Amino acid sequence: MSLTGLHLLLTYQCNYECDHCFAWGSPSQEGTMTLAQVRDITRQAQELGTVEWIYLEGGEPFLYYPIMVRAAQEAAALGFHVGIVTNDYWATAVEDAVEWLRPFVGIVDDLTLSTDLFHYDEVMSAQARNALAAAEQRVSPRDAG
Repeated sequence: MSLTGLHLLLTYQCNYECDHCFAWGSPSQEGTMTLAQVRDITRQAQELGTVEWIYLEGGEPFLYYPIMVRAAQEAAALGFHVGIVTNDYWATAVEDAVEWLRPFVGIVDDLTLSTDLFHYDEVMSAQARNALAAAEQRVSPRDAG
């Protein structure tokens, strides 16, 4: 058996505090990966030669947006497939969600949205619908402006 994917918990901090959270994320949690730590892990993964996927998650990785963006860019540049797991709190409107996702166009291969009755009052939250609509627009970085 070989290791084909890594899930990096960029932070334990989260804007929610869910009983089902395997990372015990919450607003009061501490602990955030630095870019140097992410780079060290991705370098080791590259040396291993079997890792294909790097997932960025948490807690809520969008709380540390600049670090998450750079980590995704660098992992993709090293040839990894990149995924992000988020509770999509940031997708308050489709137009806004497009801007949040714009840096990931052509870099992120999988965006996993936590949308369920554990996180929201409905199975498909408004935030998840906004994030999905934004992701389906497939905007390009040059469309900014």
